[in-house]
Amino acid sequence: MSVDQFFETLRDEQDRSRSHADYVERARARRASAASATESRKRKARPAALTLGVAGALALAAAIALFVTHAGEPGDALAFSVGEKATSGTVGAFIAAPKAHDLPIRFADGTSVALSPGAGARVLSVTKQGAHMVLERGRAVASVVHGPESRWRVDAGPFEVAVVGTRFELSWDPGEQALLLVLNEGAVVVSGSFLKQPMQVGAGQTLRAHCSEGRAELSDRSLSGSPKAEVVLPPVVPPPGPGPGPATEAPPAPSAREAQALVASWQTLAASGKFREALVLVEQAGFEAECRRASGRDLLTLGDTARLAGSAARAREAYLAARGKLPGGGRATYGLGLTAFDQQGDFATAARWFETYLSEQPSGTLRAEASGRLLESLSRSGQTARARQVSEQYLSRYPKGAHAALARQILAP
Repeated sequence: MSVDQFFETLRDEQDRSRSHADYVERARARRASAASATESRKRKARPAALTLGVAGALALAAAIALFVTHAGEPGDALAFSVGEKATSGTVGAFIAAPKAHDLPIRFADGTSVALSPGAGARVLSVTKQGAHMVLERGRAVASVVHGPESRWRVDAGPFEVAVVGTRFELSWDPGEQALLLVLNEGAVVVSGSFLKQPMQVGAGQTLRAHCSEGRAELSDRSLSGSPKAEVVLPPVVPPPGPGPGPATEAPPAPSAREAQALVASWQTLAASGKFREALVLVEQAGFEAECRRASGRDLLTLGDTARLAGSAARAREAYLAARGKLPGGGRATYGLGLTAFDQQGDFATAARWFETYLSEQPSGTLRAEASGRLLESLSRSGQTARARQVSEQYLSRYPKGAHAALARQILAP
């Protein structure tokens, strides 16, 4: 029953109740002049009428309570299962497909996502309209059931794929910072990273995006893969390599006013999600000079901007500079771990940075997430004994944490 139908029924019940009350009053007036026998029968009828009225009121109140309770019930969110054995899924837990075969994720509305061997993903949140997932690495084949209010989103690196109802294949390579989207049916909208405007991808089209090159190519398979549209931004200038080279004159240091305007400009771009444009602006003014001049807090923002723009080298440079200006390294240490984990796929280095953060920041706000990322890094880098030790510590501190399912999986015999 919809809300409108419910209150329409409620109004009808109220009208009937008022009509019944008028009838009772008229009957009482007639019975007042009746004989004593009739008066006796009238007295017997009153408790029954009263009981009926109370029962009706209680039933109506119960109906209202049931309706309100049901309307706000959190159980309306889609349930999902993982694997062929349909193990109940946990929101936020890392889901890793084995190297030998696909791993299915099935939702209660009929939507399914199959992770290819070696792929990893998470279900970040679920509602009754859909779910928000993130593909951390590898390939996923999705079949999303269309509904009148469907709301699905899949993140891959710095990209967001908004889905209503469709069938598609999505791949993300964190090392190459490359996205591949093959749309078999329906339509999706891709945004984020260096894309200035969201890109709509239709059935039969393929989108290839390369963060390091600032290039996105949309092709139509019916035209033998010939480009249909292309978006190109200038590549990020890489940091200077080792060894001698031709002498170049260093750009002059900006004045205090120019430096303030530069910071305001690139931070405004970064705040609006234009990470690549912000990074290009800093490169044009001199990235190394900005690292020397900027405060620790600004360097954290610069590190985040470079990481989300797909430049692991520049992110590492900014985070290392921030470590030298913040007490105990601050969040920069965690950022270095994220860069090694997400951008470079160097899980051993990521584990060292996450462990460093935990030792340097005993009261850090990211300790729970750093602990979870640490056990993931240890597991993926083959440090089995240490991963089991960290998993035990994680479960003792965060038994319901986002990485609890992974910790139990690592500890399973």
